[in-house]
Amino acid sequence: MASTTTAHQIFTSGQAELTKPIRPIRDLPDPSAHKELRAGLKKHGLSDRAAGAIAYIWTDPAAILAQLDNPQIRRIPGAYLKSVIGPAYTARLAPDPSNPRNADRVQFALAEVNGPPAALLRATEIGVGEMGIQAVSRTALLEQLEWAIETTRERTTPRPSIEKQGIMDPPIGVATTVYYEDPDVSPTTHIFVREGSTRISHGLYYLGVDAEAILFGLPRGASPMQSHIAQINGYTQKAADEILPSEEAAVRCAVTEFELIIGVVPDTLGTVDLAQAIKARVAQDHLNPKAKWSDESKHTSLAEECLIAARSAGVIPTDQELDWLSGRLTRSQAAARKINAHSDDRAARIINLFTTNEPKTRNAVREPIALVLTEEEGSRRRRVTSNAKLPLAIELISRELNGAVPETKLGDFRKTLKEALPPDLSTRNWAPSNRSPEEMFKAATQELVEGETGGPSGTELVVRAAYVLAKYGMIRNPRHDRGEENDRRPAHEVIGALLETDTGLMHLRQALEDDRNGLRPRQVDAQGQPRPMVGGGDVLIDNKLLRTKLAPKNGAPQQPVPPGDEARRQYKFAIRTIKAKLRDISDDMRYLETIEEDGIPLVEREGRADARLLRDTLRNMADKAEGWWEAAMDAGAIPRTDTTDTDGDATSAEAVLEEESG
Repeated sequence: MASTTTAHQIFTSGQAELTKPIRPIRDLPDPSAHKELRAGLKKHGLSDRAAGAIAYIWTDPAAILAQLDNPQIRRIPGAYLKSVIGPAYTARLAPDPSNPRNADRVQFALAEVNGPPAALLRATEIGVGEMGIQAVSRTALLEQLEWAIETTRERTTPRPSIEKQGIMDPPIGVATTVYYEDPDVSPTTHIFVREGSTRISHGLYYLGVDAEAILFGLPRGASPMQSHIAQINGYTQKAADEILPSEEAAVRCAVTEFELIIGVVPDTLGTVDLAQAIKARVAQDHLNPKAKWSDESKHTSLAEECLIAARSAGVIPTDQELDWLSGRLTRSQAAARKINAHSDDRAARIINLFTTNEPKTRNAVREPIALVLTEEEGSRRRRVTSNAKLPLAIELISRELNGAVPETKLGDFRKTLKEALPPDLSTRNWAPSNRSPEEMFKAATQELVEGETGGPSGTELVVRAAYVLAKYGMIRNPRHDRGEENDRRPAHEVIGALLETDTGLMHLRQALEDDRNGLRPRQVDAQGQPRPMVGGGDVLIDNKLLRTKLAPKNGAPQQPVPPGDEARRQYKFAIRTIKAKLRDISDDMRYLETIEEDGIPLVEREGRADARLLRDTLRNMADKAEGWWEAAMDAGAIPRTDTTDTDGDATSAEAVLEEESG
């Protein structure tokens, strides 16, 4: 029987025979070849600085010059990318300083902790085939690049081995000009790798070059590069039993095939720029189901693009607010820029940005997601749903804690906040306001009186409080292992129930006020005052209080109905409660329809028994309501004159339930 050999076996058992040969690398090309390529690039619309940086990376500039009139064309969603490809000196290529693979480890200024560089560098198109980024200083850029290289190497190991095979798949890059805050420091242009930073980072390690040499040494002068080439070629002159494995790896990695993007041609002018096109090209390899990035890295990278798109669309009004929402400003820096610097306000604005159905905002946010997210395996249709957008919002919010709390607590916060937010936010008509917690409390109380629990003000209060309670670990997800004490309600149902009582509303208000004052949220008494502990200090809110006292799973204990006017107040309260429950059922049914498998709501595939039970229960309730309605009609067509209280809220069943039946 004929034997077969797998690719894995080739790369593991057969490496001795299939390793990349040790060969000297080419000397620097003649300067005239650089000049000709530089002039050719400028004729195709590139700036002189970009053309100059590009011209010096190639081992054979003449071969690249020949490609300019007939470049490589690659299709990406909405456009075509133009590029040239050829052998380049690895030491003149810089890995991506803001490699999205490391996005989950980036610390932002908002967290106010020491650690890795505290911001991703935003890249925008500034010319044909040229990107631009802002950096505080050259030192900050060097630190960012050093951190990115080391973090990338730490997290990934290329297969097959770079030591044996060199850099196999051609990395992809683009000319990028860096502008510095100091106006006396001139911009610098580099070739940044946008896809393949892992391979380049490992290759640079074997070459023994640091960030300083990569950015400001080897690409800037012939003499340092000639010394570098001489060192590499010196390794090739050693005997086979004398050359070290690290020296062999350096020779194999010294030159790599490299694809350089030199332009983008959108299908429709103004729809896809160079920055979007590059991200789409990278996303084709990394943001689909075969990706090796962590979910947090993907969410951080996509969320960043959504914020930029919202700023471009005018949804985010200023660059300063963009920096605040993205976590690049501390609270004090935001306040100095006249921005509302409360953390709950930032969280509410981000959540609304990613869940609202307001057309301008929704379209701005969904565009980057639709551009880079490929269709999930087995899906029959592609949709950008709330389930795809909300994790991006949560990742932006969590930048406040990234690096400031242990990774396990950060993960708990992400999960809890997602569970604590109302699942139907996209269907609610709400928006973050500049009201104080007291003003939101009063407005939500008025909604409760009017039977509009969960209206715009209540929703805003709940969203903000959900963030605060999740941040302090005061609301947790359901437990199913405590027998009769089990509480299977999701966190959002518990917090939502707080809108239905005065005491619950007071605790939501207190959570916001305390957080804004740098305090852990405290319990309050019936008058809204913090409850003191006998040993000093105040009693804090916790998960047990929320689930057993403020919003018990079986509802508030039923009070006996006294005669007289009190009966009418109890009746009115019961009607409000029923309306709230009906609204919850309606919301939950809408949410149920969003749970899909292969593009089909799961309830439509497997919900025969469940749907029948739901149908029969609702029919029985409808029959009972019909009986009440007929009895009320028989009692008199004209409602009692005393069934409207001082705030004008009608209490007849027909008036109260008219909205629901509509």
